[in-house]
Amino acid sequence: MNAAQVRAHIANLIKEKGKNLRSVSLAIGKNEAYLHQFIHKGSPLRLPEEDRRKMADILDVDEQELTDIKLPHGVTPALKRARTALIEMISPNVLCGTVGFFSFPLADFANMTATSADTVKAVRVSGDSMAPTLKDGDYILADISESRFSTDGLYLISLSDNLIVKRLQQINDTEFLVLSDNTNYKSVTLKIKDITIAGKIVYILRGEKIA
Repeated sequence: MNAAQVRAHIANLIKEKGKNLRSVSLAIGKNEAYLHQFIHKGSPLRLPEEDRRKMADILDVDEQELTDIKLPHGVTPALKRARTALIEMISPNVLCGTVGFFSFPLADFANMTATSADTVKAVRVSGDSMAPTLKDGDYILADISESRFSTDGLYLISLSDNLIVKRLQQINDTEFLVLSDNTNYKSVTLKIKDITIAGKIVYILRGEKIA
């Protein structure tokens, strides 16, 4: 492949992996337009080595697929690198979008949840309504493929352009009991049709400051 073909191949890889140019640009530590410039305008002509290595990790491919330059045999092939799960961190305000990324060794992530990393998002907890289960500053991992109620438990709910965590219990075929674990907050009964489930909580990352 020549340089132009490599750029087209990278664009296809990003799409096949369910990602986009903006999110991958941010994930490799660049501004959000970096890969758009690279793919569509050929700037830079080739990915610098460090950017190429990071993208190979994110896309789970060999670095050779990301360049038209013949690399020395055995240069960090994907199967020999430590695999990682890259989790997008989104703002509780849905209008703000991506605010960062968590990277976990794939083996550790597999111990957290059997859910695919591609369908997991991280959100920072704000407030004390779910204490002691969740504290202000904790992070939750939510499986966004779970956009419908399955069993009683913790869910990420979209409410007025904000994402909040609540405990849902089904009362009947038409109503949910929306619970805060903090007893200072009252439970609310809402119609199922009036609740937008954004995901189901699969893991909690404690955000406790030590010193």
